[in-house]
Amino acid sequence: MGNTSCCSSKQTVAAVVDPAARPRAAAAPAGGVLLEEPAGKAQEAAVTPCEEPISGTAIKGLSEEVWRRRVAKPQSEGDDAQVQVKALTYNLCWWDLYGERQGNNGSASSLVAAAMPGIMGCQECNDISRVLREGGLESTYTAIQGPHSLAIAYKTCEWELVAQGWKEIAVDEPEQFYGSRSVQWARLRHRQSNKVLFFVNHHGPLRVNSGGRKGGPETAYNILIAIHENVELGDSVILLGDFNAQMGSQTVRHLEQYIPRAASGTARGGVDHFFSELSMVGDLENLGTGGSDHDALAATFAF
Repeated sequence: MGNTSCCSSKQTVAAVVDPAARPRAAAAPAGGVLLEEPAGKAQEAAVTPCEEPISGTAIKGLSEEVWRRRVAKPQSEGDDAQVQVKALTYNLCWWDLYGERQGNNGSASSLVAAAMPGIMGCQECNDISRVLREGGLESTYTAIQGPHSLAIAYKTCEWELVAQGWKEIAVDEPEQFYGSRSVQWARLRHRQSNKVLFFVNHHGPLRVNSGGRKGGPETAYNILIAIHENVELGDSVILLGDFNAQMGSQTVRHLEQYIPRAASGTARGGVDHFFSELSMVGDLENLGTGGSDHDALAATFAF
């Protein structure tokens, strides 16, 4: 693992990323947790989304043809052959919910326990094991703690971990700097159907809508490359998280050129998104904040 900005491994048992191997964000906030400003400050600092048309040209040479060689559109199947997965994205606002309010009597854990998603991606999550433990969910889920307070958890009885990893994507702008930003991914095999899901969790750079120091197109490209380099042909892809980018931002619009945006939340101007070629079953579920400054959002996909 000589590259400090990228890590991956193939394994058949769940694993937690070694904290010593995680990249360190410069000027980390108190407690070492990558966090955001309170909502009001972040919104005041946000960049206005650009509404200029985006050309159909490839991002830095990543054409749709090249993308499709690895990331194929899912083939439609009969209802009997489809698997449904409920995916959740949740920014826990750890510095406040767990730092200032000591977990708020397990309010976030109670929300997750009530929702019982098949798989979840959490941002600003310094300790996913604590979230599961306080909800009585340790025996139900397997957790993967990633870099920069990213975390994934999945139902152990439904999914088998094939591989997992992460890659640094962007760096915050100086005006609102907390460090580097990453994607975390897991390839998961559905135990009953043997189908494979490539699940990607992301927490985007600040300022909101800026795309970080190198801009939205570069951040989108880095996300797409991280997927393209690690996905296997035949995998279904779900990308979700707090992108710190609203609809209309360059980050979101460039991503939409390659992978459809399936649903978006409304908190903090709408920075939480789901991207997937898979069909959604029903509507996006807003599960409330559970004490965070973001809504926990759940979307069910058929694949």
